[in-house]
Amino acid sequence: MSKLFFFNGKILTMEDSQKEVECIVTENNKIIFCGSYEEGKKFIDKNTKYIDLEGRTLLPGFNDSHMHLISYGLSKYKVDLSNADSILHMQKALKEFVNNEKVKIFKKWILGHGWNQENFIEGRLPNKYDIDRVINDRPVFLSRACYHICVVNSMALKLAGITKETRDPEGGKIDRDPVTGEPTGILRENAVYLVYNLIPFTEDIGEIKEIIQSAIDDVNKVGITSIQTDDFSHLKSYKKILYAYQELKNEKKLNARINLQMLLDTKDKLIDFLKMNKKTGDGDEMVKFGPLKLLADGSLGSKTAALEAPYSDDINTKGVLIYTTEEIEKILTLAHVNGLQLAVHTIGDRAMKQVLSIYYRLNKMYYRKDARFRLIHCQILSRDIIEQFKKLNVIADIQPIFIKTDMQIAESRVGKERLKYSYAWNTMHNEGIFLSGGSDAPVEPFNPLYGIYCAVTRKDLNGYPEKGWYPEEKLDLYTALKLFTINPAYCTFEENIKGSIKTGKLADLVVLSEDITKIPLDKIKDVKVDMTVLSGKVIFSRN
Repeated sequence: MSKLFFFNGKILTMEDSQKEVECIVTENNKIIFCGSYEEGKKFIDKNTKYIDLEGRTLLPGFNDSHMHLISYGLSKYKVDLSNADSILHMQKALKEFVNNEKVKIFKKWILGHGWNQENFIEGRLPNKYDIDRVINDRPVFLSRACYHICVVNSMALKLAGITKETRDPEGGKIDRDPVTGEPTGILRENAVYLVYNLIPFTEDIGEIKEIIQSAIDDVNKVGITSIQTDDFSHLKSYKKILYAYQELKNEKKLNARINLQMLLDTKDKLIDFLKMNKKTGDGDEMVKFGPLKLLADGSLGSKTAALEAPYSDDINTKGVLIYTTEEIEKILTLAHVNGLQLAVHTIGDRAMKQVLSIYYRLNKMYYRKDARFRLIHCQILSRDIIEQFKKLNVIADIQPIFIKTDMQIAESRVGKERLKYSYAWNTMHNEGIFLSGGSDAPVEPFNPLYGIYCAVTRKDLNGYPEKGWYPEEKLDLYTALKLFTINPAYCTFEENIKGSIKTGKLADLVVLSEDITKIPLDKIKDVKVDMTVLSGKVIFSRN
């Protein structure tokens, strides 16, 4: 493999000790030099390929600290409802999808994703009757944008055996007509799985590999070279998912480094996994076992995020805790003592307090020097919660892109008082809390430049509001860049091999179309990725 010689650009290392260099040289899969142009020329030979940056920015390859890669890949075979502004729009999209359907990857089922009732002119949730009017001869399952609630049609309810006599599952809710008691078709949290578990996802390794490759091709186009992905819930057999990733790696067809966030949501599933004798960090530079992933609560949009006090716009609910403290503590303890890192989805303050209290007890009873406990999302905080983060050294995996959607509903959901410590990235950063950045794709777009833009402007992708939403919580550009480079590498105990530009580290790089330090912050969302490099090999080029 030839050497690559990058020069004549804004080369940002993400190393605090040497933030910028004039050139870098890669050979095989490593960076062999970074420093001055004159010194770098000493590494040139006949096999060197020159890459003139022409003033553009060179960064370490982007790393998404939390997404759902296979779910994104599967979304290509679903009805995209993310732009629906009405239930009528949803119905038209369903009709169009059925009329043009080519690949029935879910057999007879029709799946869709991305709807958000906050955008509907009808001002209400969709129901089974809305879907039945369009499709009543095939089961239909449509996920809300947050994936924490869904709407299904009558056939899907019938297949699942859900009637007005069906009791709500623990940690879930079946919405019912207030007069008749009949299920409306809206299912929340664990109730979603009453239908979801019936969907015939592919078990074919070849098809799983194609889904993964198609998704990775897309993330490479926005400069992502490392992905921390929660995939285990999206296909029936997580062992087949593991096998698919390993096969792609062995075939040298895996164009991203994969860290597996393992959703093993019951004690029995975890015990079964532990029989494999795998722990966090096992694997290699391409595919590694990451943390145990659990969900402690739901989402703000669906009013299932677990809050300490009732929702401001619905005083009858505080959201949903998926587990009792005793249940989730048993799972987390078993994982911790068996060498797994812990990463828990927590959006509401009640969920964060529940899990932080468990982290505190684990730290006292089963102390591990470098546990790197993680909480994912961390949206509705408080002063007390911030203090707990600091005391326990817990990582906050945030998704800056969330504000483009959540700013429309957050104040009505929790009120101004609770928003003082919500989405409080700058406060958290200034308090010394370690922040890492992700997208939660396909919930939101995985383009890291969108996340960086939202972090530094506190605006949606249309530039609203003009001065930013709670602008005091903006991050500076350098801190925002670290969210998607060196910080996610720390989350996976890999900060010594990737995440920054340094001699000896893996040659994972991204070239941006602009000098990102010189353009207005509002323009960051418009910056393009010109080149993505993985292990010293160009895997995407825009030209």
